[in-house]
Amino acid sequence: MAAVTTDLDASTIFTTLDGVPKVDIASNLRAAVTAGRRVTSILSDIIALQRGPGKLTPSEYFYYRLWNPELKSEDKRRFVGKRAQHRMHLACNDAHWYATAADKLLFHSVARGAGLPTPELLAVTHPSRRMRSARTLVGSEQIAAFLREPANYPLFAKPIDGKYSLSVVSADGYDAATDRVLLHGAEPVAPAELAQALTVRDAGYVLQRRLVPHPDLERLFGPRLWSVRVLVLMTPDGPRVHRALAKIATGQNPADNFWRVGNLLGAIDPVTGQIVRTVQGTGAEAAVNGAHPDSGHQIVGTSIPGWEDLMTLATEAASVLPGIRTQSWDIALAEQGPVLLEVNFGGDLNLAQLAEGAGVLDPAYREHLRSCGYRIS
Repeated sequence: MAAVTTDLDASTIFTTLDGVPKVDIASNLRAAVTAGRRVTSILSDIIALQRGPGKLTPSEYFYYRLWNPELKSEDKRRFVGKRAQHRMHLACNDAHWYATAADKLLFHSVARGAGLPTPELLAVTHPSRRMRSARTLVGSEQIAAFLREPANYPLFAKPIDGKYSLSVVSADGYDAATDRVLLHGAEPVAPAELAQALTVRDAGYVLQRRLVPHPDLERLFGPRLWSVRVLVLMTPDGPRVHRALAKIATGQNPADNFWRVGNLLGAIDPVTGQIVRTVQGTGAEAAVNGAHPDSGHQIVGTSIPGWEDLMTLATEAASVLPGIRTQSWDIALAEQGPVLLEVNFGGDLNLAQLAEGAGVLDPAYREHLRSCGYRIS
């Protein structure tokens, strides 16, 4: 069923997203040569960066277009590959805090307990976990009955143990005449069928009230919810925002994750809150600073609404989780203002690097790693 990724598909996609990015090296090499780079020079680059602090693989070299003749050697050495990223996060983050980020229901409890804004929790589909503010739905019959209640829409459902927005459901409403749930970006489905799909995962689902996009963004780019990924470093002097980028939803995608076809990333100036660069695609297929594919409006130059409030929320929320010293927050740009969606235990640094076209390993990040006891080669 299109609404919920099958277990096999989700496992395959997860393995791809969680591993080192893969590209077609042959076609990317051709693009590099066409741009004026020599093969011997490219090979020298690749060997040096494999041994460098970012431990980049050949695929990552092309994924980030590090053959770009405009990039200096020191610029390339600031890029971090997946292998080095993993070690960095292990060094900086206390493993005892992992579940706070990975378990969506636990995260909701902690955030709400700290008085931080999160989406309204409507229900939990787990036989033994409870939230006083939400209903507990046990089994497909109870879930199907819930899905037939028009007051529960618009609805967003995600696995309690989910990552990368895999197996999520975005639903616009329920049509009683046809007994169908009206899915966003997919064919309508019977409540019983959708309910059955929501019982497959042992960890269960959280069912939330779907957020409405901020009107300023909706007017320019359509009714799709964006979020901002904020990379926050916990320093001895408190939380510090290191990078911020917009996750830009397009088409009928149920979420704004970059891996979904058509979505974009936008680098944000942390001082002004303006989008200064966008990217769609990676490697030889990357397109920079294009218009929004749905509305045709230019994205670069767009001011993120409520930017000061968003920055305040990010640093306030970061202080609640001091054991996670490298935090990647996803904060929705909603009608009512910024709303916390989740925090990642370190998070994928590739998003910031793709958005900015620059590596994250600048002096501030190096100092952060040193303070965490990580040895930089």
